[in-house]
Amino acid sequence: MTIIADPSMPETLPMRRRLTTLFVDIAGSTSLLVHHPPEVVLSVVQGFMTLVTEVASSHAGTVKDFEGDGALIYFASVKNAVRAALTIQRKLADGRCDISCREGPGVTARLSIAVGDVVIGTVGSSRRHGIALVGPSVNIGARLLKHAPLGAIIASGEVVAELQDRGAGELAACFQPLDAAFAVPSADGLTVATYVVPPAPVAAAIEEINVEEQRTDSGRDPDTQLAEHLMM
Repeated sequence: MTIIADPSMPETLPMRRRLTTLFVDIAGSTSLLVHHPPEVVLSVVQGFMTLVTEVASSHAGTVKDFEGDGALIYFASVKNAVRAALTIQRKLADGRCDISCREGPGVTARLSIAVGDVVIGTVGSSRRHGIALVGPSVNIGARLLKHAPLGAIIASGEVVAELQDRGAGELAACFQPLDAAFAVPSADGLTVATYVVPPAPVAAAIEEINVEEQRTDSGRDPDTQLAEHLMM
C-alpha cells in the first residue's frame, strides 16, 4: 500500500502533498564490514530493514527507498511518523533487531524527521522508472540525520510545532531542544531549529506512547483517516 498514486499512472503526477519524511540509518556500518563477514552484515541489514518495514506499515507509512544501510519512509501524518520513529527506537533498544539479525551484532541507528510540502513525480524512462520526492524538507531530513546523536531521533522545529498544533502534546513533549539555529549543510545559509529524543526515553514517556497508539487504533484519529484516504 502507498500514500501516493501508482507510478504507472503518470496522469496523476506530479502532485504536491504535505508529507512527513523519516530517515533511518544503521550507525557504524563501515565498522561492521571491517569486523564481520559480508554475510553477517547482510543478515544485520535484512533484520533491520524487516523491523523498519513492519513498523512503517503498522503506522500508515510507506518505505520509498532502501539506500545501503538506511531507508526513507514517508507519512501523510506527522503523528504517525513520530510514533513510528519512537517505536523503531524502542524496539532497537529492547534488542528486537538483535533477534532478527541472528548471529549478527547488535544494531544502533540514527533517525531524523522533517515535514513540509513535497512535489511527487516520476523519474526514469519506460524501461525503468520510480518515484521522486522533491522539496526542502526532504533535503533537510537527510542532512539532519548526520547531525543526530547515536541512537537518537532528531527532528526539525517544524515537526514539534505541528505536533503541538495537532493536539499531540504528549508526542511533542518527548523532544528536547538541541540546536536553536542548526546551519543546514549545502543549503545557502538556511538554519532550522532542531529537537532530539535521547537514545533512552524514560519509561513513562514510552508508556504514554503505547497508550496513545492504542487510542489511535480504536479511535481512528483524523490524520490516520487522511493517510488511509490517500492510500486508496
